[in-house]
Amino acid sequence: MTEAENKGFDEIDVQTANDLLENGDALLIDVREPLEYEVEHVPGALLHPLSFLDPDLFPKITEKKMLFICGVGKRSAAACKQLAKAGFTNLTNIAGGVDAWREADLDLEGTRFETHDYMI
Repeated sequence: MTEAENKGFDEIDVQTANDLLENGDALLIDVREPLEYEVEHVPGALLHPLSFLDPDLFPKITEKKMLFICGVGKRSAAACKQLAKAGFTNLTNIAGGVDAWREADLDLEGTRFETHDYMI
């Protein structure tokens, strides 16, 4: 049993997460702050910063696996741990976060990818 499983949530790599998302079997929640999300995020990710995470207000989603992502996997693991303590299930942390997603050359979007034409 992994450390994540002992805490009440699973942990997967970015390729497995991408496969789940492409198959429509999961919902992706990005727990970084708005500016980080704006610069670069996984297409379709829902922004819910860890700094605003309140298990009492978080929706009970049971029909899909909930995948959590952040920059490197630490804040998303903290979000999973907090929600697991509140009785949530079906929680999965994405190991390595957006950094690993980028290294795997998977799709990302955001202002980092915008090209600016300053020609007059």
